[in-house]
Amino acid sequence: MAPYRSLDHIVIRAKAAEPLYTLFGEAFGLPVSWPLQHSGFASFGWVNVGNTNLEIWASASNADLPSDVPLPLVQGLALNPEDLQASIARLAQRGIECKAPKAFRTQKDDGTLVDNFTNSVVLDVSSDACCVFFCAWSAEGTIYPWKEKLDAVQRKARDEAAFGRCAGGALGLVGLAQIRLAVPDVPAAEQAWRALTGSQQLPIALTPDIALHIVAGARGIATIESLTFGVRSLAEARAFLSARHWLEGSAPDELVLSRSACEGLDLRFIEVSA
Repeated sequence: MAPYRSLDHIVIRAKAAEPLYTLFGEAFGLPVSWPLQHSGFASFGWVNVGNTNLEIWASASNADLPSDVPLPLVQGLALNPEDLQASIARLAQRGIECKAPKAFRTQKDDGTLVDNFTNSVVLDVSSDACCVFFCAWSAEGTIYPWKEKLDAVQRKARDEAAFGRCAGGALGLVGLAQIRLAVPDVPAAEQAWRALTGSQQLPIALTPDIALHIVAGARGIATIESLTFGVRSLAEARAFLSARHWLEGSAPDELVLSRSACEGLDLRFIEVSA
């Protein structure tokens, strides 16, 4: 059994946040779950893709990333735990080490500190270019763009309702279906991911509807190479993308989005039942 409830969000690092944010939120017509914000340290915004969120993040500094891993980069997988400490303890029993939890805190109007979210990196499946971490949200945070006080479960329900109203947007999106992870040591990575997820099958079931494909990579560290989304009709998605010259490749069972449309990411689409 997995020590988390869902894949809360995926972090995409980019040189600028606007192009990808506009592509998913406007061109694909998907619901925005965190409006685009600009600060001194980063520009960022979230778009909901059905079963998770894409956090598009353009940092003022990318010094934390390896110099030989270019942007854009699918850099983070955020797992939502029901109980963070219990999840960390469960993984310790499975031989998986987590970093000490770190809370992001801000000050309320009365001067007291409040936790917005608390992160803990799952060290055994992370690298400098691929951070897998628990993200535990507090409904009392001060940084959120929504007026309601929502915990992670309530926010997920709100996002699912918004996604349902848009009917998957212009592509008829169903949700994220596959993640392709390239690693230097496939057997070791599979063993660690089995311990993390509780999944004994291949590909690894990150969640019941998201498959993690682990493949041999050319780099000495783990990197996420591609994201594959499910759509209700591949023919309809093909027509939409073809009309805009946004297809880089097309096969009977898969579409590849033109890299010029998505800043160079490897994004794909397959047909799945809703």
